[in-house]
Amino acid sequence: MKTGILSLQGSFHEHAQSLKLIDKDYIFVKSSEDLSEVDSLILPGGESTAMLKIQKNNQLFIDLKKIIESGIPTLGTCAGLILLSKQTLLGIKTLDLLDCEVERNSYGRQNQSFEGLVTFESFTDMYCFIRAPKITSISGNTEVIAKLDKEIVGVRSNNIVGLTFHPELTNDNSYLDWLDNFILKGSHVRTL
Repeated sequence: MKTGILSLQGSFHEHAQSLKLIDKDYIFVKSSEDLSEVDSLILPGGESTAMLKIQKNNQLFIDLKKIIESGIPTLGTCAGLILLSKQTLLGIKTLDLLDCEVERNSYGRQNQSFEGLVTFESFTDMYCFIRAPKITSISGNTEVIAKLDKEIVGVRSNNIVGLTFHPELTNDNSYLDWLDNFILKGSHVRTL
């Protein structure tokens, strides 16, 4: 099986590079038919409203939601986190799967993007924040897994992880080990 990378828009090629570095097969997901080949998912950064508009009258997001709810490991970075969160953007409902609320472009415009020292589970490294969202609240069984100083920049709920930053742009060993483990541990979730 393969990791599906949502590839409507955004940093999907960078996530593919991460998967190549850990010898994982992947497929670019552009339609519902592509989902039959995947046992893990990545929703990349990019422009969340553009992705929602592209899919407004399409089956892909309905099928994405079903497959994520089935228990496959799912990583959303930046805009991918926004898509997974519980919100409405420009009158369009997100996937509504991760018990958190997110404020888009909270750190400012493109020229206000920055690198910051993030504590991510058991390691700390520098990561890129590009027009990054902020996690403004969490609830339910959502737990904090990453912080930038005192700000929450990463959360997990069951099989879903959402990050406000872009680890695929640095591909440090700690992140790649985490990603490999996340994909491997979750690869049999549906059979448990």
